[in-house]
Amino acid sequence: MRARFIHLSLPRHPLLRALAIVSVAIVLTALVATGLVLGAFALATAALVLTMRRWLRRGAPRNADPSIIEGEFTVVSPRPSVGLPHTE
Repeated sequence: MRARFIHLSLPRHPLLRALAIVSVAIVLTALVATGLVLGAFALATAALVLTMRRWLRRGAPRNADPSIIEGEFTVVSPRPSVGLPHTE
């Protein structure tokens, strides 16, 4: 079974051949232009949404998280003290 739909043949008449090539070029140009317009619209929408989220988040006061403990801490040396027994 041969895949005849993969290779499209152009018409033999020169005017119909030119018309087919021009129509395919117009369709491809319209698809590319539509893709570019939709892509630019999606980027602009995403930028606007991110800007609005950041702007609205700045105005709201932050609530303190009760699970976070703030204070002063000291670094403990990794060596065990002299008074502790060995774990061996």
